[in-house]
Amino acid sequence: MEFKELFQKHTLACLAGGFVIGVAVCGIGSAAMAFSGSPAFCGSCHAMKGEAATFAMSSHRELECTDCHLPHDNAVHYMFEKGRTGMIDTYHEVLRDYPANIKISSEGRQTVNDNCLRCHQTTMGSVHADVGVSMDTGGDCLKCHSSIAHGSNHLEGGIKVE
Repeated sequence: MEFKELFQKHTLACLAGGFVIGVAVCGIGSAAMAFSGSPAFCGSCHAMKGEAATFAMSSHRELECTDCHLPHDNAVHYMFEKGRTGMIDTYHEVLRDYPANIKISSEGRQTVNDNCLRCHQTTMGSVHADVGVSMDTGGDCLKCHSSIAHGSNHLEGGIKVE
């Protein structure tokens, strides 16, 4: 029996099977996407152990790494950056060439700053800063708040900011 005949004879079963497979693939993909942005996943790399440890002690510990480190302006940009930064992190983890103190790139800093403003926009009215302007002219949250999530080593007696 040819494939065409088999499909015509069992059309409903083929469609149902395809639907089940599609739902399973979407569910597994969604779970993998969620887990790959979690502190447990990101902290599993040798180079990120310190960042994961200080993050776990911070006031932002309920968030996912991707809440701060990926853009949230649209889904396409988010997915592109997730793939791009994931490949960069994997590359450096395999080569084991991360520096002892990981520094955020200027592009990454801008993304984090944008996400600070996105989450804290309701409280920004009482802040005396130039909100909505470029980071070079005063709209840089990380200039004063760089140690909120990772900067202080809480395990070695650093300050805990709540």
